[in-house]
Amino acid sequence: MIKIIKQTVVFTLLTVAGFIAMPAQAELDVELKGSSECFRGPFANYDSWLKMLTSRGSDDANPEQLMEKMKAFYKKEDFERYKESLECKNFIYKVNDAMVHGYYVAPKGQSDLPVIIHNRGGNGSYGAWVFTRAYNQLFGLAKEENVAIFASNYRGTAPKLPGKDEFGGADVNDVVALPQLFKHFPNVNPEKVGVYGASRGGMQSLLAVKRGLEVDAIVLYAGQYDLFEGQKHRPKMERVHKARIPNYDENRDEELRKRSAVFWMDEIDNDIPILLIHGDKDERVSVESSIALDKVLEKEGFTHKLSIYEGLKHRSFPKQKEIRSEMMSWFRANWE
Repeated sequence: MIKIIKQTVVFTLLTVAGFIAMPAQAELDVELKGSSECFRGPFANYDSWLKMLTSRGSDDANPEQLMEKMKAFYKKEDFERYKESLECKNFIYKVNDAMVHGYYVAPKGQSDLPVIIHNRGGNGSYGAWVFTRAYNQLFGLAKEENVAIFASNYRGTAPKLPGKDEFGGADVNDVVALPQLFKHFPNVNPEKVGVYGASRGGMQSLLAVKRGLEVDAIVLYAGQYDLFEGQKHRPKMERVHKARIPNYDENRDEELRKRSAVFWMDEIDNDIPILLIHGDKDERVSVESSIALDKVLEKEGFTHKLSIYEGLKHRSFPKQKEIRSEMMSWFRANWE
């Protein structure tokens, strides 16, 4: 069940006094270094993919039973349909001195496709985009909603590539840089762009827009928008912050504040509509995070909406269809 907490639509007259002065951002040095098909190697066919998945099971798991479970969850006809109808690319791109991996997924044979920049959660390699995660979260979205998706893994995911995940530091540039790659994918419409961020991806999305990423609308799922409160709710997150954020020990409060959207939403254009989605049983990021940001959006005059899903924990999978429907309705309303 979805409980709509608040929906506010604000129409603002653009006067000289109403323009927001945005800080100038240094131009990024961005270059597509290469791309390859997703459906290759162990992912070239259904049987080899499932064989790879089952080989990673626990030592005490029955291989035959595990294979049957995999076949029940991942239907062969779905795999074949995606392989036939989707263009899926692994790509490597340069952002200043860092090298970054990402995924591009879109329906084949289409043109003028709206774009979703899909920002993941996690840190480093934890939560990274790999084939199976892209299959679960991106393939159906691209095919059924007829959109092109760009999903960055952020720098620092692949240890052999230069660049460090700073958890909302220089890695945000890896999101800001993505529109410079659109020219290499001519079936996308660069004039219709939405950004979706889940968990840590919510922070990435808002920081990217603050740094100059131009989007028509924003949808955020289960994000932490006040890292001070986040550490109180889940103390072990300080280990992540300490390990990832440069100068954390010397400048803890300053660095956490830089990554906490509740303190600087006045620096983002309030003409960008924002949808917040959160589960009220989220054990990792308290729903109070989205409630607090929603109050800031109200204060700053954003078009905004907060949807709280009753009984939902941190993972969106149990309500994937409902969340996707709400997300796409928000984007399409702002792509018209």
